[in-house]
Amino acid sequence: MRITLAKHSGFCMGVRTAIVRIIREINSSHDDVYMYGPLIHNPQTVELLQKRGLKTIDSPASAGKKQVAVRTHGIPLEESRLLRQCAERVINLTCPRVAKVQSIIKKYSAQGYYTIITGDTDHAEVVGLKSYAQAGVSVISDIREVPSIPQAKQYLVVSQTTFDREGFDKITAELRMCCDSITVFDTICDSTSLRQNDVLAGIVSGNDTLVVVGGKNSANTKRLARIGTDNNVKTFHIETGDELTEDGFSDSRSVLVTAGTSTPGWIINNVLDKLYAIKFKKSNIFLKSALIFLQYIMRTNLLSAAAAFFMSLIALAYSGIGDGFLFPTISFLYIFSMYSINNYFEKSFLKLSNPDKYLIYEKYGIPLLTASIISMLASIYLARECNPATIAVIITSYLTGFIYSTKPARIFIEKINVGFVKKMYYSKIVTCLGWIIVTVMVPMLASSVEIQSLVSLSAWVFTVIFLRTVLLDLIAYQGDLIMGRETLPLWLGADKVWIAANIISAAGILVYGYVTIALNNLYFLPFIVTILYFLAFMYIIKNLNYIIPLKYELLVDMNFIIMALLYLYL
Repeated sequence: MRITLAKHSGFCMGVRTAIVRIIREINSSHDDVYMYGPLIHNPQTVELLQKRGLKTIDSPASAGKKQVAVRTHGIPLEESRLLRQCAERVINLTCPRVAKVQSIIKKYSAQGYYTIITGDTDHAEVVGLKSYAQAGVSVISDIREVPSIPQAKQYLVVSQTTFDREGFDKITAELRMCCDSITVFDTICDSTSLRQNDVLAGIVSGNDTLVVVGGKNSANTKRLARIGTDNNVKTFHIETGDELTEDGFSDSRSVLVTAGTSTPGWIINNVLDKLYAIKFKKSNIFLKSALIFLQYIMRTNLLSAAAAFFMSLIALAYSGIGDGFLFPTISFLYIFSMYSINNYFEKSFLKLSNPDKYLIYEKYGIPLLTASIISMLASIYLARECNPATIAVIITSYLTGFIYSTKPARIFIEKINVGFVKKMYYSKIVTCLGWIIVTVMVPMLASSVEIQSLVSLSAWVFTVIFLRTVLLDLIAYQGDLIMGRETLPLWLGADKVWIAANIISAAGILVYGYVTIALNNLYFLPFIVTILYFLAFMYIIKNLNYIIPLKYELLVDMNFIIMALLYLYL
């Protein structure tokens, strides 16, 4: 079964801007933020925003002494006036495209033009647009309604921004034939047209199944689904991946996935993840078993722990300490326990950004937490014969890592409200330092090693783990955004993160490469590939709109397998 994601899917510019702004308002405001009606037509996103503290009012009279946000669809003119009179502050989140249509109607209506709106009479956007038409207005959604338009000297024709392109073209063509003086503005949003064109092109190219993701009451999403049914293509209009079943795709050979303009990326990602799970269930037993195995070792942090094991082995060989397994085993146990504890305490974030991992921790959370504590104690026991400084560093790292993962630590960071400290905490720089301590510093504290080796290996480990952390944050970007989780991509923005990644990669390669050559450790130069792999992968991620979590997380952690194979080969 082939799965294709339509090129244009999910949040349009207006919705994305509104979501980002309302989240910033929630995060920065000391007072409650109220929404006048639903922000967008996506119940899952609205529900999450309500959990974040966004409240809803349904009349201007309820806005007294409050800061109130206006929905993306806009509101009627009179309600807008009343809202500004009653509310302490109004946050206008009306989509710029909708606002432009409002201004067109207002301008031409003042000149006596009778307004014709192509769209759905009861749609929130259309209800608002009608209020600007002071010289009369009609709303039509079908060519058969054209004869009902009353006589007027001059007409203005505009459209609901999410109306379908074919319907608009047919109606305007008929109106031009019937009306002498007519001015037409094509106000259908490009995002809407592009999504509809994607679906039509996908049907022409042979897709036999269409999955439309979005709110059941979203006009543009319903139109995408209607295109599928009108063309006799098996069509599923769903709000979440939970609505999909294996039986529904038993005879599907090629599936096209698209989404409405108010559908967030994390829902699209989860739908894609579910479809790939269905696809692999239909695969042979060996491929299915291999995928399940990879999924579990990756999402229970065993693969990350194995990477720490090999990084420690590389550090030992690079510095000439030896090739024992004591310190690599301590590294394995440390990373497994710290990552598992962190995931356990961050289950609420995983529910959005990585639902499959969330299910693992929801089902096996207590056993994994128990295994983490046992691993922690086992690593301290293994280090009992090391010097006191080494033992102290290991115990301190555990305490710091454990405290870092807890809710009280997050509350404390929020309360002190020091910008730099907050950014450092949420950017996970501490995670990179943890890897350096356990894979490089702990082994070297136990023996005499040149400082150049410590610097070189620290630069390599920091760069690799920093890039991996940023990549995983990019994959979880929209879920983190809506949940209000602070990460480096959300703090700096994707473009600045890309610049930072390039600078850190260049510095890491320069330091590691220079010292490695200076120490005549030429056999270790190929490990620069692990930095280049992540950098190349980040370039690919940067140019993708939506990411299939399981697929891309596997590709991210494939770098660890490359690293292990390089070590074994060299």
